[in-house]
Amino acid sequence: MSNFDELFNFTVADALAETESKKTSFTNKFETYRPSIKDEKCQDETYRALVRFIPFFYENKPRTTIERWECYLKDVNGENGVFVVSPKTVGKTCPMRTLSWKLHESDNAIDKANSKKINVYQQWYALVEIVKDVQHPEYEGKYMIYQFGAKIFDKIKEAMKGSDYTDPINPFDFNDAPLFEIKLTKGNQKMDNGSVVANYDGCKFIPKTAPLHFGEGLTFDGSNDMKRAFVEWIEKDAPQINNYQWKEWSDELTEKVNTNLATFTNSYSAPRTTVAKAKESIANISDAIPTSKKEEYRPSVEIDDVELPEGDVSDDDAWVDSILNG
Repeated sequence: MSNFDELFNFTVADALAETESKKTSFTNKFETYRPSIKDEKCQDETYRALVRFIPFFYENKPRTTIERWECYLKDVNGENGVFVVSPKTVGKTCPMRTLSWKLHESDNAIDKANSKKINVYQQWYALVEIVKDVQHPEYEGKYMIYQFGAKIFDKIKEAMKGSDYTDPINPFDFNDAPLFEIKLTKGNQKMDNGSVVANYDGCKFIPKTAPLHFGEGLTFDGSNDMKRAFVEWIEKDAPQINNYQWKEWSDELTEKVNTNLATFTNSYSAPRTTVAKAKESIANISDAIPTSKKEEYRPSVEIDDVELPEGDVSDDDAWVDSILNG
């Protein structure tokens, strides 16, 4: 890496700019940290944890998060599911969103109903240290890749921007950074499929900081030796978050996507279509969504996008103190 020392001069402004950047295949699921009130060990429908965000490097620059548009695409009959990262992630036309919009705009009631079956949603990934997890004590002290939606991402951005009454903070600071409290509770709304929507209002950065721990008991102190040790750990031993960066679709994945999408079109012939016909069908779909409707039309399911009443956070301070001082 060039300009080695400059990599670690990572201010809150740098962190915010990187987090807001749009420049950004699925990996080992056991590296992914996904707190949920549906967790079988979440007995009281409240998930509680503390995490410390850790910066990483990509293309010789410090990074904060990876943003992706994703889709678990099934055919029109709800079968043959395939997980795919949308080209929208890197600003390219997304065939799933294009077809979903086309179906949504159709005068045919069946087409409109089918448009809801193609869901493209945003997700973010960040490297974290699990400081405390009530549900999974076995995670504590481990490093994982935290997967989250818009609710959590907005809280990170708001913290880095600050306000008229609060100073901006850098959750990805190489030295001391504020801990993030995860408090998920059961919401009072449900999604279309009947599943409960979690309430994220209790999630927040707390006025407690933690140094950057990594590797086998190392604590970052800003020395050149520690900088080198951290870079080596990130590249060799840390959860490989850069595996979540955008990758071009393989021919095999493209065929699976096109075959599934073709089942939503009039040219689909039961029980299945050939790959050639699938590609021809998708090629005939207009990929030019009118500019005025591109941002207005959002057929996708946004994880965390439901506004819910504020949760009960009256016991937060006592809970956090008991963890940090116990």
